Amino acid sequence: MGRVLTNNLSLACAAEEAIGVLPATPSWKLLEPNTINNFGAAITTVARSPISRNRQRQKGTITDLDSAVEFAADLTLDSFLDFIEAFCFAALVGPPVFTPTAVVGGGSSGYTVASGGALAEGTLVFARGFANAANNGLKVVAADSTAVLSRVDGLVEETGPPANVQVEVCGVQGVTSDITVNAGGNLTATALDFTTLDLTVGQSIWVGGEATATRFAEAANRGFARITAIAANLLTLDKKSQDFTEDDGSGKTIHLYFGRFCRNVAVDDGDYLERSYHFEAAFPNLEEPGPGDEYEYAKGNFCNRLSFELPLAGKAALTLAFIGTDTEPPSTTRADGADSPIVPLRRTAFNTSADIARLRVQQVDETGLSTDFKSLTLTLANNVSPEKVIGLLGAKYVNAGVFEVGFDGQLLFSNPAVAAAIRDNETVGLDFAVRNEDGAILIDLPSLTLGGGGREYPVNESVLINVTGAAFEDQTLGTSLGVSLFPFAPAS
Repeated sequence: MGRVLTNNLSLACAAEEAIGVLPATPSWKLLEPNTINNFGAAITTVARSPISRNRQRQKGTITDLDSAVEFAADLTLDSFLDFIEAFCFAALVGPPVFTPTAVVGGGSSGYTVASGGALAEGTLVFARGFANAANNGLKVVAADSTAVLSRVDGLVEETGPPANVQVEVCGVQGVTSDITVNAGGNLTATALDFTTLDLTVGQSIWVGGEATATRFAEAANRGFARITAIAANLLTLDKKSQDFTEDDGSGKTIHLYFGRFCRNVAVDDGDYLERSYHFEAAFPNLEEPGPGDEYEYAKGNFCNRLSFELPLAGKAALTLAFIGTDTEPPSTTRADGADSPIVPLRRTAFNTSADIARLRVQQVDETGLSTDFKSLTLTLANNVSPEKVIGLLGAKYVNAGVFEVGFDGQLLFSNPAVAAAIRDNETVGLDFAVRNEDGAILIDLPSLTLGGGGREYPVNESVLINVTGAAFEDQTLGTSLGVSLFPFAPAS
């Protein structure tokens, strides 16, 4: 008799090439759920109930099928990156990510890649997953990179690295005394051309390296900042961690850190992306007669709802909900490639005590309203619905509705301007960043209005105010959400 323990099953996903259809060689990724709230098909049957002296129902028929997947997981870089494009319905843009096939050691050491390895001198990359510690971490690209070798000094030979290794472009190192802060608090350069860095207006960067030689002498000129304009020798910024002051960067090789960027876009934008997923639930010891394994596949899943939960003094968490077209009964037949999924690489959970790098609500002029949050839940909703047709059990299509971004939060009632902003329907912004040794994520809601405002009065504690937020299209950026990813960000 088969019996499956929850702790023994596994969950994996693969992107589809068409709704409900896997590509010829699918790439499966192992997931790390904490709970699986829903997986599979819910069948609707309608019984026959004829007028009869027998006074009994007759066997009915299957009339409908709804397929869905929902699970909760710790917020890690990998759990976030697996699905953020699909939830935003937009492709990540920005600098490249490589999966090297080998590491060359010796005097001409570097990472061997399929293509695109001709990176400019001074490019910063971050490597993960290699067996040799010397091949991991933050690296500076040397002058003689080629199309198949990102030249980095000090590496050791390594062949056949694991399938989940990554080398990501994570920033740039300026030449000595080149990057400066001008009187307006923006970045300038002469040798460096900012338009060559694959940056996007609305994206956030981190200014200043860990070493004294790679950060500005003025301590204020450090931290997160958002890009508002990009010119060859001028990078215009707002939403800085603090006001930047003029600094000529004399004697410094300043580091700027950044990564890929995702924001919601219009359906006719070149970055618009519709992505659906296959999910596999692997049930050990289910086959009868057994023991043996069986596999169940939920097909044609679109990203419906994503919630970020930042509780007080706990782990940050994600809840991900998908709506699909069908889930077939378990069988012993397994999809191609599902037996060797890619294992998550960036698995360190973010906590809400030490890993919150920034969390604030501010007015459009960047005047701070509050940074004293007790809790925050941010929700992305695509209002997905299945499209059903006569003659087919389950859905034939899945439709995406209006993209909505909002939050529920509880703050210390430390600024009456919060209550005023609610009453006046004032446009404000919210951004928060989490950071650990795997990198950083910065979420930016450039334009939103606040709601709620109810107070709580706990005895022997601070007065609290409960607020909601509803993001809307920013008139300058054209988006309601910006997500900046950092393969590496300094601790402070």
